Amino acid sequence: MNSKDKNSREIFEKIFIKNKKAFEYLAFCSIGNMEEAKDLVSRCFMSLWEKRDSIKKESIMSYMYISVRNACLDYRKADNIHKNIYNKILHEEKNAMDYYSRAMESCDPSTVFASEIQDIIKKTIKSLSDKEKKIFIKNRIEGLSYKETAEALGLSYKIVDKTLQKIMKKIREALAEYLP
Repeated sequence: MNSKDKNSREIFEKIFIKNKKAFEYLAFCSIGNMEEAKDLVSRCFMSLWEKRDSIKKESIMSYMYISVRNACLDYRKADNIHKNIYNKILHEEKNAMDYYSRAMESCDPSTVFASEIQDIIKKTIKSLSDKEKKIFIKNRIEGLSYKETAEALGLSYKIVDKTLQKIMKKIREALAEYLP
């Protein structure tokens, strides 16, 4: 290492050690984030080191001040752009979610899936035994009570009750995808 490089390094180290905290505080006051402030100041010192041969010793402090100030301004400008983009995306996502929410609220699942539900119920009823079909038709389609269904078919109330419970369980299981 020649004497010029050694001399430059010593000057740089003195300036770095003496002024690092002050420049970090200056940057922090400008951008409000200490980690980012430290990073900006480090980059400015690196830039100073890279340009050490072209900067006069008397101009080093003004170079550093201007570098830190400009780095802070660039950071704030970029931060504002990022915030604006983030807010725009957030606004667009909110609008999309509002649209989908309104669309879902306006949809009645019973009308959207009515034909599918009817097909499943018909298929389930077709799979019942003759006795189960008769009980189901009398009670659910003709609207007879359990007692009236039992009397009409010559069955006990208990048999009608258990059979309807069994049928309704089959239908619920068949419609599991459509029921909450």
